[in-house]
Amino acid sequence: MKKLFGGVGLELLLSSWLVAGDLYMAGGAGYKRPLEAIAKAFEAKSSHQVKMMFGNMQQVSAQIKESDKISLFFGDEKFIQKLKIPYEERVELGAGKLMLVFSKDSKAALEMASLATPLVKSVGIPDTKSAIYGIAGEEALRHLGVWEKMSDKLKVLQTVPQVSAYLVSGDLDAGLINKTDYIGIKEKVGGALEVDSKLYSPIKIIGVVLKGKEGEAEVRAMLEFLKSPEAREILRAHGL
Repeated sequence: MKKLFGGVGLELLLSSWLVAGDLYMAGGAGYKRPLEAIAKAFEAKSSHQVKMMFGNMQQVSAQIKESDKISLFFGDEKFIQKLKIPYEERVELGAGKLMLVFSKDSKAALEMASLATPLVKSVGIPDTKSAIYGIAGEEALRHLGVWEKMSDKLKVLQTVPQVSAYLVSGDLDAGLINKTDYIGIKEKVGGALEVDSKLYSPIKIIGVVLKGKEGEAEVRAMLEFLKSPEAREILRAHGL
């Protein structure tokens, strides 16, 4: 099982990022598309500007602990609890869904068992220790009894978007990503199927207000917006 770590994995570095008066949010890389859509819609309706940082959960957690600027953090509930990120309030965004996606040129049958066949020579998966969809992917493959049969094909990357990029480029025959990222690349890849949710632990995506930030006007405004029909429709459109 090979690990491929390209770049630092963070979209923005705090040293060149912090500006007073803005709303700072951070999130897992697999939710970049819906969170950016939420931020854009929020900015159109308010006087607040949103700055965002994305990466794998451990990276973002480390940045949160080093900075007092970030007010809202979005990701998997279990991982947020595991990382011991102190927060005051939470809002549920939806349930995360695992997808098996094949490259455009793949000739493999549209089923999980195909990953163990000669038609699939490389399978991408997010980090199975620090990325929730990597953990979910391993759980599903083990439940199906194919994990050990395909371990030599696995290419482990840091984040969901990195797996997606390799699928789009054709450097992977198949990959396990979340439904949110799949929606963003579906025109550039081949067949895909939603993995049976019984094969992996439930994934609940939440936003949390970091301790000490609950009184900020921009935070209160974003929390209200996240409860609105417009925000809920954005989240649904991105597979949540």
